[in-house]
Amino acid sequence: MTGDTHILLVDDEHRFIESLQHILTHYGYACAPAYSGQQAIELLSQGEYDVALLDVGLPDISGLDVARHIRKTYPMTTSVMLTGINTAETAVQALRLGAYDFLNKPINHETLLRTLDRAIDHSRLQRELKSSLDRCQALADVAWEGIVFHADGCLLEGNKQFFRMFGYYGDEFNGDRFLDKIISKNEIKRLKPLLLGEDSGIIQTVGRHRNGTELPLEVKARTVDYAGRSAHVLIVRDMSERVKMEQENIDLHKKLAMAGKFKALGMMAGSVAHDLNNILTAVVSYPELLLCQMKESDRYYREIKKIQEAGKRAAAVVSDLVSIARGGSRKTEPANLNEIIISHLDSIEHNERLARFPEVQIFTRLQQNLHRIECSPPHINKLLLNLIGNALEAISGTGAVHLTTKNCTLSREIANGEVVLKPGKYVKLTVTDSGPGIPDGTLERIFDPFYSTKKTEKSGTGLGLTIVWNIVQDHKGWVDVKNGEPGAIFEIFLPACAASRETGATAMDRVPYAMGKDELILLVDDSHEQNMVMGEMLKILGYRTHAVNSGEKALDFLNLQPADVVILDMNMGDGLNGRQTYEQILKIRPDQKAIIVTGYSDHVEIMRAQDLGIAMALEKPVTFDVISRALRATIESPSSN
Repeated sequence: MTGDTHILLVDDEHRFIESLQHILTHYGYACAPAYSGQQAIELLSQGEYDVALLDVGLPDISGLDVARHIRKTYPMTTSVMLTGINTAETAVQALRLGAYDFLNKPINHETLLRTLDRAIDHSRLQRELKSSLDRCQALADVAWEGIVFHADGCLLEGNKQFFRMFGYYGDEFNGDRFLDKIISKNEIKRLKPLLLGEDSGIIQTVGRHRNGTELPLEVKARTVDYAGRSAHVLIVRDMSERVKMEQENIDLHKKLAMAGKFKALGMMAGSVAHDLNNILTAVVSYPELLLCQMKESDRYYREIKKIQEAGKRAAAVVSDLVSIARGGSRKTEPANLNEIIISHLDSIEHNERLARFPEVQIFTRLQQNLHRIECSPPHINKLLLNLIGNALEAISGTGAVHLTTKNCTLSREIANGEVVLKPGKYVKLTVTDSGPGIPDGTLERIFDPFYSTKKTEKSGTGLGLTIVWNIVQDHKGWVDVKNGEPGAIFEIFLPACAASRETGATAMDRVPYAMGKDELILLVDDSHEQNMVMGEMLKILGYRTHAVNSGEKALDFLNLQPADVVILDMNMGDGLNGRQTYEQILKIRPDQKAIIVTGYSDHVEIMRAQDLGIAMALEKPVTFDVISRALRATIESPSSN
């Protein structure tokens, strides 16, 4: 035996300790003497001992109490009791308290050495067992899965991950049927074959965290021998992260599919927007030509005005198609939502649609002193057209649609997905109907492009609510939809202007046009009708015009004489486009001032034209006010470049 084996000798008889120490040192043991129970406890706290030889009758603390302390605090130290009083009762008590063996004084040396060898082997095995258990426990604790042993539904042992997964401590399951706490009764019935070891497969189920949160789980079980008895082991994996990743993957695929729809929408918008806006120029501009020569009291003034407004809203539809596909800014102005609603309810589009639903009534409850909002009135009209239209079509037979406005204040930030409403003042528009409401499973898709719940004969395009969503987003607002009792409820929150409240309904005064001073304007558009309409407008505004239908002819004209401003269409057939034309013009007349008017064009081309010195880019159809102010601003600027 080497000196690596440490023996603690505990006895109050000094001569006995010295004798034992002499003998054991001879055989290679390292010994440490203690003459009282308290001294023994102190030595145990200072170093490791393989075996403790303990006298039962110590002066301060019983050797049995020291043995109990060793078993509890230093389980790797093996206790061997020594006593001069040989009683069976003492021996049994010592063994119960964790003593490995019991020796009577006087001690036979050979018996002592044999007992020590066995005690040392026992200590070694205890250490090896503990090391093995520690390694197994370490492996179990670092596992992702929760591992638990149970018998008849009562927990025997579990790793840290299992308890952490469900928010419990191990001792909270003592004596309880722990499965009832972490899995619902219905699921336990379904999992019974697995829990009893009759099924060795993997089953997915739903668990319950201590705080009530549901956990998606993957459970595997088998029957094992545990400490000499039959038991069941459950391996439980929390699938929350995987479910989250799978949902994110699904959402990503949805976004990719949505992007594909937007791409298709963009291609469609690009192919029709230019031609539609050219057509709408006549619908908007000719009424304006008539109106500027009429008084408001003249016959048909009001009807012609409505035609013009309808044309503007049609142009807003085209703008919607483009903005949905690629995004886009809209010109805004402070406005009163109540006035926009009243105007909309008097519009051609609304009354034509309402005529198809004679049994449905429209009711309004509009708050007085409503905050102004910074908005694009044509697009708010479009929003109302779609929301009211959906409400009308949702009602079968007699019913009602209610429009309500009110001021509201958000005291804290509200987030819903990617949409965040900042604290502040808002105007809330609520549109409700008495229809059947929105079917289950539809709410989350209600704003998707091309998604429609309408029957085929009602010709739903699936773009109406997508346009509503985009208009609200462009106005930095929030739209919420839910089912009421009965019908659907749409709530729109739009930020109020920083200005004070509207004090009353006031009619907007007609702003006088910025008149020309006989300047020469060169019109360049491949559409004869566009040139003609623009020419008539500019003639009334006090300008002279000359029109050509291509960029090449514009260059020929400017080679012969100058023009104060060139108005260029961006897309002009197979020849030079507006940007290319202006690029060539600058080689002839480096200081030439120009404006681009376009029905639809690539943003990149517009930016490149502006980099060349184009004063501004206007979207068709163009009104008197817009073109008159644009021309005066361009003419009076020092230089386009």
